[in-house]
Amino acid sequence: MSSDNNQGLGTTLVHGGESPDPLTGAVAPILVRSKTFRQPTFGVEARWQYSRGKNPTRSILEHKLEALTGGGTAAVFSSGDAATTMFLLTLKPGDHLICCRELYGGTIRLLDQLFADFGIKTSYVDVENLEAIKAVQTDKSVAIWVESPTNPKLGVIDLKKVGDNARSTSLRFIADLTFAPPCTTKPFDYGIETVIYSLSKYFAGHNDVIGGAVITQNQELADRLVWLQWSVGALLSPDECYRVIQELKTLELRWARISQSAQIIAEYLEDHQNINQVYYPGLSNHPGHEIISNQMKNGFGGTLSFDLCSQDLSLIRRFVDCLQDSQLIVYGESLASPETILAHPASMSHRSLTPEQRQNLGIDDGFFRISIGFEDPKDIIGALDAALKVFDNTESKSSATNQAKPDYLKVS
Repeated sequence: MSSDNNQGLGTTLVHGGESPDPLTGAVAPILVRSKTFRQPTFGVEARWQYSRGKNPTRSILEHKLEALTGGGTAAVFSSGDAATTMFLLTLKPGDHLICCRELYGGTIRLLDQLFADFGIKTSYVDVENLEAIKAVQTDKSVAIWVESPTNPKLGVIDLKKVGDNARSTSLRFIADLTFAPPCTTKPFDYGIETVIYSLSKYFAGHNDVIGGAVITQNQELADRLVWLQWSVGALLSPDECYRVIQELKTLELRWARISQSAQIIAEYLEDHQNINQVYYPGLSNHPGHEIISNQMKNGFGGTLSFDLCSQDLSLIRRFVDCLQDSQLIVYGESLASPETILAHPASMSHRSLTPEQRQNLGIDDGFFRISIGFEDPKDIIGALDAALKVFDNTESKSSATNQAKPDYLKVS
């Protein structure tokens, strides 16, 4: 089982956390579906007992994730939301979280509509601003929670600055880095205590797995998460663990390809007359570009967002229909798949937010997120170019320069 921190990324992706099976010599990991394991000796607790607790295939994946992130203890769950939920279940009634202003809609739903009923309080502030943190901090505040890049507008959070703020306020630092997997950002380099990932996205990357992970350097939390795996049972099945293990081995190659394609497509959209604003960290004018260039290595991923020039729903519907007619772009939820996927956050990932929340985040009917797949970028550009023609005769087009940027996109 290889976990040498001096290994290259490609080596760790292939060998980290696993080795040929000692019994059979099989190079591919052994897929163990059994729910029950024979106990060799009465009164002696065996390593493997019941798969709701531990499973050999799941353990391989967890060790591989530990090797990739550069330490910590991993626990995997049945979805990214399940991983977030399991972390939140380690909190106590009255605990207070200080979160960045833009988060994935499912996380906001959990915080505001579920865990608020159990006494978990949340404040959304500029987490890079120490005074803003201190203004909401109480004796019940336990952690600063961030995403970077954020979902869906790819906002940039300065992880080093937030790490410094967390240390100076004696708060734990929790980060959802689904949009910055360990092939591009090493979480523990920034003082992050606990990192959460949706394995469904870049880790697996083939549109065939739903899973999530929590990886922490806090041993007390790690022990509690293992207890929650056994007690709650929101587990990632051995079959899905196996697929993630195998699909992770191509993460570096996939990341490079989609990052290159997304850069090309972002630059094309940026120059298009029917696009008001493009959000992609690789663009030099993206707020926080210099910061994210230091935080993310080897590219910026395959996800970008944009504002159309129009809010006319009839034209927007024609735009989506035209893209679907191309047979190249899927209109649907999620991201990081071989297929290019167009999502409409206002009616998908962030639909559970109030209209006021969506307005504050700049998520309106003309805002879309697109996840670039493995297709040739010129073919995706061709499909987008044809679809964007539906706006050519729009009489009134708002100016990107006149649009007010949400606060979380402003860089001081």
